[in-house]
Amino acid sequence: MPRKSWSDKMAAPCKREVKPAPKRFADIAEGELMLLTAPQDVAAMIATLKEGEDITVRELRERLAKKARADKACPVVTGIHLRTVAEHAGEQLDAGVPAAKIVPVWRVMPKDAAIWTKLENGRAAFRRLRKAEGLEV
Repeated sequence: MPRKSWSDKMAAPCKREVKPAPKRFADIAEGELMLLTAPQDVAAMIATLKEGEDITVRELRERLAKKARADKACPVVTGIHLRTVAEHAGEQLDAGVPAAKIVPVWRVMPKDAAIWTKLENGRAAFRRLRKAEGLEV
């Protein structure tokens, strides 16, 4: 069976949930309200970033949690969905879609972010787009 494209993964329905953390996990204390987000939520939050605005994954998690009225967003789930959004954006760039028409995921990819080592699509284009916006590459 062929592997799903990143576009398919991006379009797939995903359950969003806010629940108390059952135990301490990463920077989340037991009992804190933890957001398990969806790739569409990650994309929507990134789409609010202005040209030249650079945030970390931690800041992305904080903004997602605040919007969902949670204490924290799960770092694992958020990271997985950030990659889905990035790979989908990379596929779109590879297909010739103008950068202005895709989610500006490069604004959540500081030069030392772990996501750079995992990307299959768009790495060179994301670096060019960061540089064009005056962001560190």
